[in-house]
Amino acid sequence: MPLTALGHDHGHGHSSHASEAHGYDHKQIAALLAALEPPKEAQAPEGARVTVHAAVSRFSVLYERIRNAVEYREDHLLRKGAIERILKRQLVLETDPHVIANHLVRELIGARYLPNGVLPDQCITEAAIRVRKYQAIARMRAGNDRHVRWLLGVVAAELEDLLANPVREKALISFLYEQLADRVTVKNAPFEDTERRLQVYVACYRALVKADEASVGYKLLRAYVPEWTRPEEWIDHPRAMAERLVGVHGRIQDRLRHPLSQRFLRAVKPWAVSLSLLTEALLEEKHREELLESSEELHTALAHVTERREREARGKLRRGTLRAMVYLFITKIIFAVILEIPIEKWFYDEWSTHALTINLLLPPVLMFFVGLFIRPPGLENRRQILKGAEDLLKRNGIPAREIRAPARRRGMALFLMNILYMLTFLLTFGLVGVGLWRLDFTIVATTIFFFFLCVVSFFGYRLRQTAREIMVIQPKERLTSTLIDFLSLPILRAGQWLSQTVSRLNVFVFLFDFLIEAPFKICLNILEDWLSFIKEKKEELSEE
Repeated sequence: MPLTALGHDHGHGHSSHASEAHGYDHKQIAALLAALEPPKEAQAPEGARVTVHAAVSRFSVLYERIRNAVEYREDHLLRKGAIERILKRQLVLETDPHVIANHLVRELIGARYLPNGVLPDQCITEAAIRVRKYQAIARMRAGNDRHVRWLLGVVAAELEDLLANPVREKALISFLYEQLADRVTVKNAPFEDTERRLQVYVACYRALVKADEASVGYKLLRAYVPEWTRPEEWIDHPRAMAERLVGVHGRIQDRLRHPLSQRFLRAVKPWAVSLSLLTEALLEEKHREELLESSEELHTALAHVTERREREARGKLRRGTLRAMVYLFITKIIFAVILEIPIEKWFYDEWSTHALTINLLLPPVLMFFVGLFIRPPGLENRRQILKGAEDLLKRNGIPAREIRAPARRRGMALFLMNILYMLTFLLTFGLVGVGLWRLDFTIVATTIFFFFLCVVSFFGYRLRQTAREIMVIQPKERLTSTLIDFLSLPILRAGQWLSQTVSRLNVFVFLFDFLIEAPFKICLNILEDWLSFIKEKKEELSEE
């Protein structure tokens, strides 16, 4: 599979006259500056841009804030999540792909996921083509429900790529991949060079833009099935394409969940973080080449950007903690009203006030303390970021990184490891269960307690990863941290499974999407049509 199909779609015609002082390579500098200044697309005429009335936009933004509070997502995934949510609703209400695309683009602009008065009208036609592709494949029913959900996520990622048009991101991913493609190797495992390069590219994409599986899946789909971007060749007879996509879906999942994928990601991350901060520092400067000629000025600029990103990470942590607390509190109230109180009254003729209070308050309070005790990166981390930025610009390039494959366990050794792993589950949940039993928790209250303990722990782990997004050094392993990892791993694994399962069964989200969001957005469309009508009438007055 050619790696060029994955994202090398930008030009490198820019040239640089930066000096090679401080060991920096002028070719590396020229390539980086070219990535920062990708080719600009032609602007749409003033009268041919999609606009949404400001009053409609205010209502849409307010709704999105409320909606995002009841379904936890990381900030960088909010827009794609909104695309997928709107697309799913519109596919139920409409059949015409152009109408669906029109509503989709206008809703995204109204909610300020996209700029107002910037996108050309042609983008609606282009979006309609993507919608029609999904409709054609979904009608064939070639795969199961999981495959259809995956396809919807891929199309949402494709629509985001079309509408947001992250040209600079693509160029920077290509720059990072070209630096690392031959520098990251695998030891103690047979690994084909094509597979290794593919894993390096996926790691670069994930590390630099924090892409989720659907976004990476879209990139890989383009590489495996180039005809996907040429729908005119198959859309009238989509059966063969639909059946082919089922097999491709499996291949993509195998690549994304490869046993070494996380090790590739850890190997790539230090330079992805350095490139991200270096890019931010250069974009703030008018004279970028001069900045690269002075190591002292470059160091100062990088230090300033790193400090700011650390503050932003703390802000994301606070917002993420607050959103998770609101989400957990609302979900817990629903559980209490619908499940815990009625079931306990049915089995025990009464419900425990203290158990209900603990179950109600523990999730948001625990989430608060999890966010409170997450530590920011330190001075050594900043030094490593600076070193990584210099590696990206030096003649010798990035030092080689070697990934070691985990030891292969077979037979009795594998059996014993699995037994010990199962015992950690029994130990952790057993200790907590004994504590709840001594507090007179019923089986129902205990089950709900475990549910929210696992979900909160996993949310806390995700927030910790968000706070460490610019952390490039590995934390030191201590006895206490090893013990905590040993006891918390079962809870985190259970929380991961529950969060993925319950997210598809979130009743509150269903109520928002179909009983509240659908009529609310219809009212906003009527409001926008009315405001447009009033504007036309005012223009008629001026003409007279």
